Amino acid sequence: MEAPSPFFSRSKPKCRLSDPAQPLNLFRLGCSSSKGNDMEDTPPPFFSTSKPKCRLSDPAQPHKLCRRGYRSHPRLSMCFSCKGKDMEDSRYYYYCVTCKLEFHRGCHVFPPEIKHIFHPSHPLTLISVDPTFDFSPRNWKDKSSTEESIYEVDDDCEDDDNNIMTIIIIMMMMMMMMMMMMITMMMLLMMMMMMMMMMMIACLSDGNHLKCKCCQVPLQKVYYHCSICKFYLNATCSMRPPPPTISHIKSHEHTLTLFPIRLPFPCDACGLSLSETDDLVYACLPCSHMVHRSCIYLPRVIKITRHPHRLSFSLSLQPGDFLCGVCRQTIDVNNGQYSCNKGCHYAVHSKCATRKEVWDGKDLEGVPEEPEEYMESFVRIDEETIQHFSHEHYLKLYEKNNICEKDKVCEACTLPVMISQRYYGCMKCDFVLDEACAFLPRKKYHPLHKHPLTLHAFPLGRISGFGHLYHSASNIFICDGCSRIGCGFVYKCGEQDCTFLVDVNCASLPDPFIHGCHPHDLFFNLTEGKCMGCSSDYCSSYYLECIKCTSFLGIRCATLPTKAHYKYDRHPLTLCYGDEDTTSGQYWCEICESKLDASKWFYTCEFCSITLHVNCLQGKDMYMKPHYIFKLVSGRYEVEIARNDGNTRPLCSQCNLLCAQTLVFKQIGRYESCCTLDCLANYIWKLALAKRER
Repeated sequence: MEAPSPFFSRSKPKCRLSDPAQPLNLFRLGCSSSKGNDMEDTPPPFFSTSKPKCRLSDPAQPHKLCRRGYRSHPRLSMCFSCKGKDMEDSRYYYYCVTCKLEFHRGCHVFPPEIKHIFHPSHPLTLISVDPTFDFSPRNWKDKSSTEESIYEVDDDCEDDDNNIMTIIIIMMMMMMMMMMMMITMMMLLMMMMMMMMMMMIACLSDGNHLKCKCCQVPLQKVYYHCSICKFYLNATCSMRPPPPTISHIKSHEHTLTLFPIRLPFPCDACGLSLSETDDLVYACLPCSHMVHRSCIYLPRVIKITRHPHRLSFSLSLQPGDFLCGVCRQTIDVNNGQYSCNKGCHYAVHSKCATRKEVWDGKDLEGVPEEPEEYMESFVRIDEETIQHFSHEHYLKLYEKNNICEKDKVCEACTLPVMISQRYYGCMKCDFVLDEACAFLPRKKYHPLHKHPLTLHAFPLGRISGFGHLYHSASNIFICDGCSRIGCGFVYKCGEQDCTFLVDVNCASLPDPFIHGCHPHDLFFNLTEGKCMGCSSDYCSSYYLECIKCTSFLGIRCATLPTKAHYKYDRHPLTLCYGDEDTTSGQYWCEICESKLDASKWFYTCEFCSITLHVNCLQGKDMYMKPHYIFKLVSGRYEVEIARNDGNTRPLCSQCNLLCAQTLVFKQIGRYESCCTLDCLANYIWKLALAKRER
C-alpha cells in the first residue's frame, strides 16, 4: 500500500481565510440535515475522528499516536498502561514517537496518568473503585481473527480509528448495564453492598460532596484525581476534552478561551449563574465577557408564536422594566435576551425563547421578512350575509330571542347557541355558526404551539387506539390542549411530521387570560400544577398560571362555558366557582338527584336556585354535536350521535344503566345505545371479540 502524498492530509480541511497560526476546521454538512435556509450554528462535536492523542502529552500541543502494524515494525515490548507484553492475536498497537511510549489497543484510552486541559499544572492519576472496571486489551477484539489479517494493517490505515470513540461509548454503556445488574443482585446481598459502600467512602473521602470539575455531577466510580490540588475529573469527561478556544464572530468579536473555574457570576448571554449549571464556561478576559458554551451558538434572529414580530438577540436592553414573554419573570437589562425588532416593549429571556416548546429551531438572520398575510374565513356579501369557507351556501345573521326557539348548535365549537346570542345560519339548511366562530381567522399563532395553526372545517385524520380499541376512529379528534374528544372545527399545525391540533375553544383562549375564578391574570407559561377548577394534577396537557399566586388552571376547566342553558329553566345558568360557605345547607343536582359538593364548580340559576353538576349539564362528551356520524374500527361500525330528549331514558348497552347524559351514541343498523364514548368503546370492543370468536 502506497503512502499518501505529504501534501494531502487525512484530517479535517482548514478554512484558508482564518488565521494561519490558529486555523479553523471546516465541517462537512449533509444535505439531508438542512431544510432550506434554516441551517443554524451548532457547537463542534466533542468526539473527533482523527488519530488518537497521547494523553500524557501537553493538552495545548498534544502528540498523535501512531498505529504500528507488525508488517514493518517490531512487536510491542511493554504496554505503558497495563505493563503487559505483546498479544499474539492483536494486529497492531499504538506508539507515541515523542514520548517513546507503547500502548495496547484499548490501554491508550485510560492510561494510569494523563494531562488534561482543565488541570495543566499537574498530571492526573486514574482511580477506580469499581471492581468490574476492566479496560484490558482483551476486551478490544480485532474485527478479523484470521492469520492473514494480522499483516493487512498499515500504519496509515484509519478504519478502526474512526470508530474508536463509538466503541468506547458502547463499552461504557455495557459497563453501566452491568452496574444495574449488580445493584439488583446486591439488594439480595446486603453485606456485599455495605462493603462496596465502605470502599467507596474510603476512596472518595466523603464522596457525597465531591463533583467532577467538568460536568459538575458527582464523581463516578472511575475518575482522575490530582492529590495536590484536590482536582477531580470523571473518566467519561476525560475522554472528550473541550476545545481550548472558540472563535465565533456572531457571538463575540474576539476568541473565547476556556475558563475552567466556575464563578458565581451570571452568564452575559442568558443571565443564569455560571456555577450552577453543568455547561462549560468560555471567557474573553480583555472584555470581561463570560458565557456558557451553549450560549455562544444562540441564534441571532428568531420568530415565536407569542409575538407578531421577529426577535433579535442582544447582550443588553435599554433601561426599563421588562417581563419575559414566556416565564413572566423580570428581565435583567444587563444580560442577553431577545427583544422585538419593531421597537415594541417586548423581550424574552434567551433560554426561554429558545426552548423547544417555544422556538421552531430556525435562525432567521439574513432571511428576508415577508409581509404577513391575513386570511379571513368568509367573504361578506352584505351587512347581514356572508359566504363562509366551510359551507357552500350563504349564511345570514340572526339572533336567538327566546327559549322556545329550536336548539341550535354551532358547527365550529359544538356548543349550543344561547339566548340573545347572534349567529349565522344557512338560508337553505341547518348549518349554524355563532358570530365569534364565524370570525375565526384561517391562520392563527398561539402560545400553545411553536408553529402557526390553520383552521380546518372538519376533523382531519384518525384517532389511533380509541378507548380499548386497537383500531382507529375517523371523523373525530382528540384536542391536544384539553384532551377532550371533539367533532367540530380544528386548528391544525401545517408543518410536516407535526400532528399538533386543538379545537377552536382552546385556540380562542388569549394570553393573558382573565377568568372569573381568579382575581389575577393567567398566562400560558408552559408550567403545570394542581388545577384550581377540578383540584386535579392531571386536568389537562396545558395549564394557565397566575404569577402572583403560583396558582394553575387547566385548559379543560378554563374552556367551560360560563353561561349555559337548561331545558327546564327559562333563565340562563351561570358557572359557579365553588361556594366557600357550605354550612347554609346541602346542595342537590337537579339532573342526577344526588348530593353536590358546593366547594367544586357547578352551574346554578340565580333566580330559581337550581344547582347542577358540570358533567350532568354539559355531558362528559360536551364537544360532540347531535346528528353527527363517525366511524370506528377502520370504518366497520358507524355511530350516530343523538339527543337524549325522549320521554324515557334509553338503557346503555354497556353499563346497563339509564343514560343520564345529554347525548347518546347509537350504532347505525342496530338498536343499542351507549351513554358515553367510554361505554361505546367498550361495547364495540366486545362486539369485535364476539365476531372474532365466531
